[in-house]
Amino acid sequence: MSDRPLTVKEAAEYLRVNPGLVRKYISKGLLKAYKLGTSGKHKDSTSPWRIWKADLIDFINQRGQ
Repeated sequence: MSDRPLTVKEAAEYLRVNPGLVRKYISKGLLKAYKLGTSGKHKDSTSPWRIWKADLIDFINQRGQ
């Protein structure tokens, strides 16, 4: 993986799960993710999510405990 943030699809491929499950993890606050093109409190629900590799690794480590 590179130093750029991952898309939901890429994170799903890494985890070997469906992208919908990754979105569920994000919405439940289990996986830290960031929306593109948003700032402050005005977040567009259609903006794409991005996940940093370090956050994905933290998520994996937490799930393994």
